[in-house]
Amino acid sequence: MAVRTLLKLGKSSLVVVLPKEWLKEVGLRSGDKVVIKQEDDGSIKIIPANLSSFETPIKSRLVINVERCSDSDLVQRLLVANYLVGNDNIALATKNEPISPELLRNVRDVISKLRGFEIIEQHPYMITLQCMMDATKFSMENLVGRILALLLSMSDYVKKAFDEGDQEYLKRVEFLEDELDRLYWFGVRQLLMVQKNRALAKFVGIESALHILGNRTILKVLELAGDYLFDVSNDLGRISWNELNKNTEIRMKFSELLNVIEDIISDTLKAYNGLDVFLANNILKKIEQLSSDIRDLTDRVTNEITEVKTGAFLIKSLTRLLDMAKSIGVVCEIVINRVMEDPRKLLRGCIYKEL
Repeated sequence: MAVRTLLKLGKSSLVVVLPKEWLKEVGLRSGDKVVIKQEDDGSIKIIPANLSSFETPIKSRLVINVERCSDSDLVQRLLVANYLVGNDNIALATKNEPISPELLRNVRDVISKLRGFEIIEQHPYMITLQCMMDATKFSMENLVGRILALLLSMSDYVKKAFDEGDQEYLKRVEFLEDELDRLYWFGVRQLLMVQKNRALAKFVGIESALHILGNRTILKVLELAGDYLFDVSNDLGRISWNELNKNTEIRMKFSELLNVIEDIISDTLKAYNGLDVFLANNILKKIEQLSSDIRDLTDRVTNEITEVKTGAFLIKSLTRLLDMAKSIGVVCEIVINRVMEDPRKLLRGCIYKEL
């Protein structure tokens, strides 16, 4: 907290010097306007005029010269990057040769993963893309909740496939993982736009600038959790069910671990929505126990599954399940951190301040 001295200006006005670091952070210079808001407690809030309300600025279209950026992977990465930083209108252009069918296929593939991104105009020498989705459509809480719900559905399909030996369930996991990726990229786009325009924060339910980094971390670990679970579904699709059926106890133990994974996901959703530090702590303990159980089962698979390929894929699946659980555990750690922002309110008298 900085203390400033009021300075007299003219006959009756008083002025105060604003902190240089804050001016630099919000981009204010001499002549810019600010909004003065008086709070109920008598204090005042100074808000840069450009942040006092959410307005979508008029932006020029960004054009990617695909002749200069001939690497198809680079073009795809540039499209994703432009989407993430909030550029709504992007074009791919060439002067000498028409855009190749291969590049067009790659463009369609990448925009299928970016929620709201569409091709609105297509010519032989230019493709124009537009983001049609309102950045404030989802609150961050709803977005994280939706991703956790997708993870729960994915784990349910994996468990059904494992219990029933029906690989049709595994095919549905890929579809859900694609949807999870789309939500992930959209969430990152939201956070970067909030970073650039703080007025957006209230529309997406971000109460503090401190939460931007935490939410970015949550989105990333949940996206990784989806990748790990997708890997598990692929690996389980390659095992020999006849070999697995020879050892019913290992199959039963693996199924029990999948039940624990589903409980962890479900409880994490509750802990995140309710900022429940006690539940978050219990989940972290459950993940520690899961780690021990997975190590024990890995040893049993190594010693008792005689078919090498099935044993290898089972061990890889167990490793990925643990990776997934640890990723979700990061969400619980962030929940505990956020509770400490107001511990007396959220910790039911467990923490108090001594005066």
